[in-house]
This record gives sequence, structure tokens and C-alpha cells, in this order.
Amino acid sequence: MTQQLPSRESPFELLRILAQLFIVYYHILLNVVFPATGDPLYRALWLPLHIGVPLFVLLSGYFGIKPSVRGLVRLLGTMFVIHIPLSLCQITFAEGGEIFHDAVVAGLFVSATPFWFMRTYLCLYLISPVINLFLSHSNTKQRLALLCVLAFISHYLGSAGFDPSLAGGKNLVTFLFLYAAGDTLCRYRSRWQPLHRTCGRCWCGLNIGLVLLFTFWTSRTADALYSRVWFSYCSFGLLVNALLFFVWIGGLRFHSPRINRIARSSLAIYLIHGAPFVALHVIEPFVQRFICPIPHRSLLLGAVLLMTLGIVAACVAIDHLLSPVWRRIDRLGMRLQTRWNRLNCTYFTH
Repeated sequence: MTQQLPSRESPFELLRILAQLFIVYYHILLNVVFPATGDPLYRALWLPLHIGVPLFVLLSGYFGIKPSVRGLVRLLGTMFVIHIPLSLCQITFAEGGEIFHDAVVAGLFVSATPFWFMRTYLCLYLISPVINLFLSHSNTKQRLALLCVLAFISHYLGSAGFDPSLAGGKNLVTFLFLYAAGDTLCRYRSRWQPLHRTCGRCWCGLNIGLVLLFTFWTSRTADALYSRVWFSYCSFGLLVNALLFFVWIGGLRFHSPRINRIARSSLAIYLIHGAPFVALHVIEPFVQRFICPIPHRSLLLGAVLLMTLGIVAACVAIDHLLSPVWRRIDRLGMRLQTRWNRLNCTYFTH
């Protein structure tokens, strides 16, 4: 879901894959397993899994978005190619809907997309030249001031401040904060890399404790603490959770071409598995019929893991089958980029 650097670093590509696995597993627990069973364990497990989206935005900031016409065409083209066919399938299977209205909404694949992440990330992509300019010329004090201001707006006002426009953290301000935090992690990489093992142990211990706590403690106070401190994208607990995991995996040292190849399909995995048609007519019926009836927790969670791996593998295969389409979109982006560059040269020379 981020703009890649020419040379890929396998630990961070592994982060992309793990983040996507977390998201798929989380969606299955959130939308199917917990509503069907009501078991508080399956709700408590959302906490370690909910760091997937913050990880992607941190990675965007770490590598830096390189905005261009070509990149924008690639992003929008991927959304269009995956969203439109699956939306038409959803319209066909929907009952009682207005076909014309639904078709028009499906055509608005940017503004009316069911993927809130894509709308917000597109805004981040478009505004990235401004924040990149500031980050590239800022000193330590200026960078710290920016992080404090964005954290105050997104995390304090959004969670502790009860601001309804910022609640939940699904907004551009939160993404800007995470992006700036990722850029800062890149700048001071040598300082945190030696701590990756300690952060790994802290992350494991923290999430084991959280899962146990919210499995056995259910009350209004627990719900408030769960939501505002650990779950929402603007909560400080989720931020700490994501940072610990980022430092843990990002501090590893290895190289794997296979991991690098799989990570290229992260956007396709997100778009395909989360499409309403796939979620409602493929994933949900299968989970309800074959997984939810499993009586033992460990077996059920293992079955969800196997299904998650199967979904990711299927999405990667579909992405590879669509390679000719992606190449055509990239060629279109290159042509538009060339025209844009010529237009700029003509404008400034006159």
C-alpha cells in the first residue's frame, strides 16, 4: 500500500506481509467469528491485529512517498481494475437494491469506495509533496514540534478530547502523524535498531497481557479503556503497539527475494479480500458454515489462520495473473508523466 524504493529491504517487506495477514485475520474475527460466537477472546485478539493499518502508514513515511503522475495513475488504476468488477458482482447478487443507483456509486470508485483506507491514503499521497518538503528541511526541534502538534490533534483531541471529527483516527491528520513518525524512524534508524529484540519481547508480553485482560474483564470501564486507549487508530496504546512491532521486525537482518515479491501484492490483497462481494458472498458464508461451529478455541483460531493464509495466497495469485494489466497501466502512467513534464517545461520556459 506504499510507494516502494527501487531496492527493497526484506525486513520491511516482511512487515508489509505481516500487516496484511493481521488485517485479513482481524476482519474475519471482527465481521464473522465474534458476532457469531460472542466469545470475548475473539474480541480481545483484535488488539494485536489492529496494528496493520498504522504499520502501512509508518512504512510509507519510512520509505517516503514519491508523488508523481505515474504513481497516481498506478494507484488509481489498481483501485479501478479491482473495484469495478467486484462491485458489479456485488450489484448482481444484491437483493432489493436500485441497480442504476448502485452502478453510479460503483463508478465513483474513489469517493464512494468502501475502503476508507484508500480514500485517506490517496489524500496523504496528494499532500505528500508539502510534508516531504518540510521533513527534508527540518531540524530536530522542528521535527519534534510537528510530531507533537499532529499527535495533539490526532491522538489527544481524537481520543482523550472526544472530538467527533477526529474520533476513531480514520482521517488525514492521523495519517500525517504516522507518516511523519515513519520518516523520523528512518532518519534515526541507527539509534533504535539495536533495541529490536527488546521491543520484540515487550510487544509479545504487552499483547499477551492485553488479550488476557480483556478476555476476562468485561465491563463498561473495560470497554472504555479498550476503545480509547488501545483500539482506535488515534489511541496512544495502539501507537505504542505498532511502534514496538515496527522496531522489532524492522531491526532484523536478512534478505529474501520471495518475501520481496509477495510484498508487492499487498495493495491487491487489501482490495480483493475487503471488497463487499468477496467479504459477504465468499468469506463470510464459508467461515460461518465451516469455522464458527468449531467448539475449541485453539482449533477455531488455527482454522482462521489457515483461511487467512489461503486468502492471501489467492489474492497474490490473482495479482500475478493481472500483471499484463498492471504493465499497461504503468505504460499509460509513463506517457502521462512525460506529457506532464513537457507541459511544465513549456510553462516555465515561457
